[in-house]
This record gives sequence, C-alpha cells and structure tokens, in this order.
Amino acid sequence: MAMFKYAFILFFSIIALLTVMGKVWSDSANVVCVKDSLGALVCVQASPKRIVCLAPSLTELVFELKAGSRLVGRTTKCNIPEAAKAVTNIGSYGSPDFEKLMSVRTDLVLAPKTGIKPEFIQRLKSLGVPVYVDDSSNIEQIEQNINNVGKLLGSNDEAGRIVNDIRVRRISIRKLMDGVEKTTVLFVIGVRPLVVAGGRSFLGSLVREAGGSNIAENTTVEYPKFSIEEVIKCDPDLILMLDKECREKECVDQWKDFSYLKAVKNKRVYELDADLMARPGVRTIDGLEKLVKFLHPEIPGIPTQSNTLRSDAKDR
Repeated sequence: MAMFKYAFILFFSIIALLTVMGKVWSDSANVVCVKDSLGALVCVQASPKRIVCLAPSLTELVFELKAGSRLVGRTTKCNIPEAAKAVTNIGSYGSPDFEKLMSVRTDLVLAPKTGIKPEFIQRLKSLGVPVYVDDSSNIEQIEQNINNVGKLLGSNDEAGRIVNDIRVRRISIRKLMDGVEKTTVLFVIGVRPLVVAGGRSFLGSLVREAGGSNIAENTTVEYPKFSIEEVIKCDPDLILMLDKECREKECVDQWKDFSYLKAVKNKRVYELDADLMARPGVRTIDGLEKLVKFLHPEIPGIPTQSNTLRSDAKDR
C-alpha cells in the first residue's frame, strides 16, 4: 500500500514537472533576442504589444514597420508621422519622465545612445524592462538597426522591404556618381559658435556617400567648433546649414560679409531639413538623395537645382 502511495505521488510529480518544463519550453519558443548597438543582448516576448520610443528616428521606424498602433510612449521631438503626435508624450528628448514612462507599462523601450543618460537605461533594466539601444552612425548600421528592431517587433518582412529599398537606391546613387569630381562641402550645424559636421559624424558619413569632400573631414571630434579663418582657407564649393539654425534668407545672411567665398559668390548656400538629415533612420536615404542633388546638380539623372537658396522645409 505504501509503495502504491509513493508511486502515485511520483507519477503526479512527474506530470507536474513536465507541465512546468513544457511551459518553459513554450515561453522560450516565444522569446526573441537580438544584440543592440552596444552589444547588449535584448530579449522580449515575441511581438511586444506596448512599445516606447525615446528618439524620433526610432518612432519613425516603428511606424514604417507597421507597428505604430503598438506605440504607447514617445518624446516631444517624435513628430513624424502625424499619427505619432497622438501617442502619450513621456517628456523631452534626452530627459524623459521616468515615472510617466513606467506608467504606460511598456514591454520594450527603444532608445538612442546619444542624449540618454546611461543611468536612465540601467534603471529601466534593473526593473526588468527590456531596452534596445541604437547608436547608428552610418547607413550600414541603420540597415542593421532596422533588421534588429524588425525582428524584435515580429516585422521581419517589413524590415527586409525597407532595407532592400535603401540598398537599391544607394546602388543607384553610386552608379550615377561614378567618376564624378568631388564637391568640397562645409556642413554647418551650429552658428554661434560655428559648429560643423566632422568626418567622424553621421552627417559627415552622408557627405562622403553623396560624393562630397568635407573640409572638416580630419577633425578629431564628431561635431567640432570651426573658425571662420579655416572656412576662408578651405573656401568650400558648397555650404549646407540645418534649418534649426536659420530659415531661408537668414542662411545666406549668415555669410553676407564673406561674399568672396566660392559658395556665397555662386549662391550655393542651402538650408536643409534638420528632421530629415540629422535623424539616422528610415528616411536617411531620402536625405542622401537630396544631398546628392545639391552637391552634383550636373549629374544626368539627378534633377538640376537652381542656383538659389532652396528650403527643404517646403518639401515636408
């Protein structure tokens, strides 16, 4: 009788163990893991339903991956597409409200490395919140980021479509520029003081992609301060300015005392949409195509730009 009792207990113990193991195996089968830009392993339950984005580029990506309905939190600067503005605002870029973020009960946070304090990320992770950090600084890394986030969100097909479109358009640009002489460029991101895009920066990588020779290519920091004497010495063919610093005629007026510079004399000072150019994401290829048009209006197949200031803000 005692043996029967022990056998009975053993039988149901095995059944219970198999049930628990089966749940573990089932849960494991539904877990998706990728490495982020920092090399950290990020794991989520397949197709997380409640996503928070802490950068405009990541918000745009989530919508492009057809997952915008799952976005429950975004920063003030996440303004594209229009539907993003209806999502709960959890604070400014770089300083999101931690309590408000936690209140939306997120399954996954997508964050930029630049602008977010590491301790903020660590605090989220310590509470068990999965955080994927993006640090894309060129098109190859953007493509990898798109694939990674697509995998986390269960949107592999959409991610593949986006990446393929980027690659096809990038190849087309390279073919058009084959053998074309490089245009010397000054890319201004700040006016007072004068701050420019160096060769190590994301914008610097786009200048190279567009067939430009950046006069600040060899600087040791991403966005260095530049003296006007250095600009005069290099005398660039083209001056580009982000529209957060100036608007239309204001951009030219910044250089009215330097009319002897080639770019000013030839009316090749242009305003660029900061939301398009400075966000490393799904629309970067659009920005690159616009950049090529400015640098090489003479290339067959590239629409010719008039020799006047153009505001990309009008194309938004």
